[in-house]
Amino acid sequence: MDSKEIKEQVVSEIIQSLAVPILSGFAFLVWIYNLIKSSQPGILIFPLSAIILTVLFLFSGLLYGSILLGLATLIGMMCVVLTHTSYYPLIYFLEVVWLWGVFFAIKNYQQEYVDKQNNMREQEEVLETKLSYFVSEMSDIKNKRIGLSKQISDYKSLGQMVQIFCTTLQEEKILPLLTESAARFIGRGSWKIRRNMQGDLFAKYIKRQKLPLMISDLSKDTRFSIEKPKFQSMIAIPLEIENDMWGMLEGTSPQPEIFSEADLRLLSILGGIASLALNNVFLYKRTQELAITDGLTGLYVQRYFKERLDEEIQRSNRHQLQLSVALIDIDHFKDINDTYGHMAGDAVLRQLSDLLRHRFRETDFLCRYGGEEFAVMMMQTDIREAFKVCESIRKAVETEKFFLPVESFKPVQARITVSVGVAKLAEKIEGNKELLSLSDEALYRAKSDGRNKVVISA
Repeated sequence: MDSKEIKEQVVSEIIQSLAVPILSGFAFLVWIYNLIKSSQPGILIFPLSAIILTVLFLFSGLLYGSILLGLATLIGMMCVVLTHTSYYPLIYFLEVVWLWGVFFAIKNYQQEYVDKQNNMREQEEVLETKLSYFVSEMSDIKNKRIGLSKQISDYKSLGQMVQIFCTTLQEEKILPLLTESAARFIGRGSWKIRRNMQGDLFAKYIKRQKLPLMISDLSKDTRFSIEKPKFQSMIAIPLEIENDMWGMLEGTSPQPEIFSEADLRLLSILGGIASLALNNVFLYKRTQELAITDGLTGLYVQRYFKERLDEEIQRSNRHQLQLSVALIDIDHFKDINDTYGHMAGDAVLRQLSDLLRHRFRETDFLCRYGGEEFAVMMMQTDIREAFKVCESIRKAVETEKFFLPVESFKPVQARITVSVGVAKLAEKIEGNKELLSLSDEALYRAKSDGRNKVVISA
């Protein structure tokens, strides 16, 4: 109840407690005075006094109204008794009857007024309830509209992201874009991609369940028990390549109850798109590797070797760097194929490729040049250093035991040797043909001189 209502209630109590009795008594005294002093009976004074009582009755409750009605009736009856003329008593009696009728009419009007007021108040409450409902509905509609607008915007952004992912075949571009997209779409938390998942409880859980993970409050989550956690809320999805878990995208926050189910659904869509893009990158790399690597040995093919050799020749000439190239040929390889079969020959090529791969330096570029020939490019290496490297390789091959698979027999142990021709980059050389030709001439001399040798180009 506010101050205005309190004041109105106080005024009403004062009127009912003091004003009504005082005014009623005053009206009664005025009537008595006029009745005694006047030569004319108070025919007019009584109705005038009754009008005052009627007004007071209008603002009185049931108790005071009954008192006023009784008081007016008493006055009228006294008039009947005190009047000496023959026709005045009838007038006073009619006035009393009229007063009763007025009082009852007022009372009836009051009741109707109260009923209508109550009815209007009820209708007002109903309208207020409906208004509140409509306001709430409008607010919900507005929130839904805002939510739908955000979803439309998010899905448009997802569409743009799909186009970017579909046209990007570089892993180093996809991963930053993925974390940026997650941060933009969700708008909360810290985001990163985890590759090293060894010993991670959350990664193990995701891999075992094969489902995304959302933790609203880690301190209340019974699935995990971690001392001194760095976060309270977490949301994570697996990133898969060929149905195997490659990594995971995770968002964390030190505050609980940060992420929602809607965030998880959106992030799952994002993860599916990212996994598809990563699969494309993986397949592209595999295709590239198949295009530039030999299927039998796993070494680079001649075409790719020549492309790289041209690049290194230009770079070495420009910066005045040393560059050496060696051709390696297996001695009497045809005899192995003729004696033990092509499967044995393939086994020799594979085993020799592994030996060369491990014996040459990490900076050396090795390829299968063709058939039983191999080529190696040694960057920033002069001819003497190249000779030492190739000589150590020749000796390692000479002492290596090669096992040849033979049908219906146990593997046959054999020994092989190689001949090597080495050439260096000279100022006049501008392409791979001249440099490889010099290496081939040196290789030819090594074979002519009895094989199992390393010969430097003249």
